Amino acid sequence: MMHHIMAITYTWWRGDDLPLLPSLPDFRCEPVTDVPLLTKLLNVEATKIEARLADANTAYVAFIQDEPAGYGWSGANSVGVGDMFWPMPPNSRGLWDFFTLESARGRGVYPHLLQAILRREKHVAETFWLGHRVDNHASKRGIEKAGFSLVNWVVLTPERQFRLVPRGHLARSHGDPQGMHMGFAEVADEDMKPFDFGGLSDEEIHLAL
Repeated sequence: MMHHIMAITYTWWRGDDLPLLPSLPDFRCEPVTDVPLLTKLLNVEATKIEARLADANTAYVAFIQDEPAGYGWSGANSVGVGDMFWPMPPNSRGLWDFFTLESARGRGVYPHLLQAILRREKHVAETFWLGHRVDNHASKRGIEKAGFSLVNWVVLTPERQFRLVPRGHLARSHGDPQGMHMGFAEVADEDMKPFDFGGLSDEEIHLAL
């Protein structure tokens, strides 16, 4: 029976390599608590930003020549996609909700932002986790360039349940915080195929995830 691959997850552990990235002049990354700035960048209500900050999430903003170029979040308590949230174990961080502004795309902002967060937080956390939708090839490239390793595929089973299928170092795969929420499955390669998001509306994609 066919399983549909919905997303791919990755990890970086303290002590792993941070590959050298091409130079990005005038780049800097800072944790930001400026709610009006974050509200403008994310185009959401201030109450949503305030709730995230209150739930042990740190917002990071990337700047190029002092202009915002992108953002992302590091969660010490819980992170989520759509309506699903899962807790972070102690000494772990979930990296989520990253976005590069259109004016800064194609310059390598995403991997530089990820590495900046790792350098800043590796002294307070041992493991970092993040993922992307299976059809988001730009995110895949940025995550791999930053030095993260593949650990799991998130699949939708024929019974409409989400499961993780290990695809990396087994101990790391089973350490994925989503595993406690979703569980794991052993699925043969020939019984999996990428999910087709192409014909779905934004609302349907939200429900699918």
